[in-house]
Amino acid sequence: MEILGKAAAAAVVGSILALLLKKYTPELSLLAALAAGMAVAWMSVQVCSRVAETLRAAAEAGGVASVYTSPVMKCVGIGLVTELTAQVCRDAGQGSLASGVEVCGTFCALYVSLPLIESLLSVVGQLV
Repeated sequence: MEILGKAAAAAVVGSILALLLKKYTPELSLLAALAAGMAVAWMSVQVCSRVAETLRAAAEAGGVASVYTSPVMKCVGIGLVTELTAQVCRDAGQGSLASGVEVCGTFCALYVSLPLIESLLSVVGQLV
């Protein structure tokens, strides 16, 4: 995939630049790493949108309601953002802040999945 090659190149260049800057200006080192990370994230979003469109079309073709697929896609997005943010915080030496982001991401994923849980409980209630 062309996008993966570009993302890998951006990550390698950003990492090398961050390593070179770390010795003299650690602040700029972190900014270089963040800039490279944002470039990689932007490329990932392009691929993710294509995947999401394909999954939506498949769900519609199979007759699966969006109440089931939407929370799953949102949870995947929350998980990715949470993981990337936590890793940036850890790279900056802020382990406790990274843990806080992970806890927040967990609760956000739970909140987003509430309609799916309610739907599941409704189905179970009808079976009883």
